[in-house]
Amino acid sequence: MKVIIVGAGEVGRELAESIRRKGHDVIVVDKSKRACRKARALDVKVVQGNGASPELLNSLDIKGSDYFFTVTNENETNIVACSMAKYAECKTMARINGLEYISRPVSRKFNQIGVDFAVSPELLIAKKIANIITVPSAIDKNLSLGGKLDIVEFKVLSNSKVKGKRIKNIDFPKNVNLGAIIRDNEVLVPHGNDAIEEDDTLVVMVENKKAENKMLKLLGKSKSSVDNVIVVGATPVGINVAKKLRNRGVRVKIIDESQKRGRIAAEKLKNVEILTADARDKQVLIEEGILRTDALAATSNSEEYNVLVSLLAKVYGVEKTVAIVRELGVKSLIETVGIDLAASPELETAKTMLRLARELDPLKAIPIHGGDLYILEMVVEEDSPVEGKTLAQSKLPPESIVGAIKRDDKTIIPHGEEEFQEEDRVLLFVKKEEINAVEDLF
Repeated sequence: MKVIIVGAGEVGRELAESIRRKGHDVIVVDKSKRACRKARALDVKVVQGNGASPELLNSLDIKGSDYFFTVTNENETNIVACSMAKYAECKTMARINGLEYISRPVSRKFNQIGVDFAVSPELLIAKKIANIITVPSAIDKNLSLGGKLDIVEFKVLSNSKVKGKRIKNIDFPKNVNLGAIIRDNEVLVPHGNDAIEEDDTLVVMVENKKAENKMLKLLGKSKSSVDNVIVVGATPVGINVAKKLRNRGVRVKIIDESQKRGRIAAEKLKNVEILTADARDKQVLIEEGILRTDALAATSNSEEYNVLVSLLAKVYGVEKTVAIVRELGVKSLIETVGIDLAASPELETAKTMLRLARELDPLKAIPIHGGDLYILEMVVEEDSPVEGKTLAQSKLPPESIVGAIKRDDKTIIPHGEEEFQEEDRVLLFVKKEEINAVEDLF
């Protein structure tokens, strides 16, 4: 399969690396010499130039391409390039920046002008942050197997019933499968004798909301206790986080140094207190109730500011802190210093585009935890090495776990004696270095 990506920034490079790793041909286009130089490190074909140029696209044999992603910072470039690609019968996806153009995280309203899916980084990350804050223990969620299952990351709290227990001694809910443990920024494949520790993140496959609620109870909370949230930064992301939280009955206060941004926020939000102040000032935080705050979201345009404010909130005992970061290379590092989640609009955009591409024509592999772990979807073909064999007999690599099997309209959370059958769709947790070995078995 051939894929063209216009834009070699954080989103474009994340897409290129994920798709190239699957063995597909990838071409990355960008006007910037520096961005092109970074993209070449991914071992993909890189072309410097304007991705909305008909001459350039024709030179790349656009008609022979399957997918066309446009992820630059310029909406005009993204839309115009997608329109030409759709005329050449490519499947198209565009990043749309600015909330004046798009009102949903993922929209199909641009399909008449050649964009199959339009994706808003601001709305995607706002939705994710609101979900993280209001779902107890949960860190992130991804849909798989056509939305029939959820991949959820749960943080192990100090009062969790699983803390200190060996996995083989934990009575997990019936429709739940533990796929990985993230500990000290390292992805661990769980085995029966491994013990769960406080602050571990469990990557879990859950079949329904009932199973998810049981997991929450097991991990220390049965319902949300988030009543008061401070949002630092009256940016478009911050405003949308506040709006979503208010719609869920949460009291929200926004703090921003800029009076202009504060006025804009006040015009867009009702029942939200707006304060003009520097959230790095400890006295400001105390006066504004940081000691009674359940969660803080730092959504300013400064990565350093967001990290500092989030760390201050942790010092004052805020249970959940989320900071917007844009450099993917430091995202995982930041989460190791106490911040619950370093939320990247760029990474969320790339992940969403990969999931959407699966709806159009499966690309199979979705990265989580910065690409150290993948959710891999495979189909058992006729004469596949695993056909007719049980999980225990299939000789899957030791660093991979079968999370679920979809057979006809039935979803199966498997055990060791479950046999693979032809046309089964199998969802696996696979560490990056073992993807090829797993694919060879299907």
